[in-house]
Amino acid sequence: MFLNQSLDSGRQWRNIIKDMLEKAAKGTVTARARFLFFAFINMWYVPLQESIDHLQEAEDMSLTVGDSDRAYMAQCMKFRFLFFRGEQLSILSHDIGTNLQSMARFSPGSVKYSVLDKEMIDSLTGDTSSNPYDRLNWIICNKHSLLADAQSKMHFQIVEAVHLQNFFLSFWMGDYEEAAKASDLAMSFSSAKMPKVQLVYHIFYRGVVMFHLYREGKGEKWLEEGNKMQDQVQIWVKNSKPIFENKLVLLEAEHYASMGNVVAAKESYELSVELARDNGYVHEQG
Repeated sequence: MFLNQSLDSGRQWRNIIKDMLEKAAKGTVTARARFLFFAFINMWYVPLQESIDHLQEAEDMSLTVGDSDRAYMAQCMKFRFLFFRGEQLSILSHDIGTNLQSMARFSPGSVKYSVLDKEMIDSLTGDTSSNPYDRLNWIICNKHSLLADAQSKMHFQIVEAVHLQNFFLSFWMGDYEEAAKASDLAMSFSSAKMPKVQLVYHIFYRGVVMFHLYREGKGEKWLEEGNKMQDQVQIWVKNSKPIFENKLVLLEAEHYASMGNVVAAKESYELSVELARDNGYVHEQG
């Protein structure tokens, strides 16, 4: 239903599943179901902080029933939601780093995503004091070896995650041409279309990149792609205004700017700032 953009049906089934989980007895199966529901389904309908709270609950429940792997999966996702919500990067880097070794022991799949996230955060803060891969005692010692390992084993979700990390870093560093290349690579994998919090920000930032490249004179194809990203967020805003409205308005501002409509662009930029502030997205407000 998500891939088919069947939003009304998706909301109906989301409500049914949520009701079932609330009535279900606590246990391993329930803990796993709650994690999957709150990490990949419910997040489309509620503010990020609510998803963070639910993921903490899923982590705690998983530990209670002895499912350490699922607990660390929930923790990995919780850290990622905190990042996109605008948590202070130094705190987030410390918290992820503190848990990497135990995560590697109990959830070797999750730790590959968390080490990528910590590496990205440290790059953004300029912290070069340590290599997060060193904490894992792996043969894999950096992102390049992680990518090569994932490619050799056909772990394409990890490959996509590496390209997404490159995309986000290039975007925040203002290198929009490199961001576009990394985005295209990430989008080439079927996993890129699956519902997850990274998809929200990939589409949002990709739209900003496309409009910027168009204004830089790179060609009409960038405007067309920017419009596609704006159209996608327009669909998503029907799910939850607190999550998507400021993003849509910012993309509208980018579109107006690309069309040379300075007045409309300025109004939309200012409205986007207000909406981001009102919904607690500090970094998007900036």
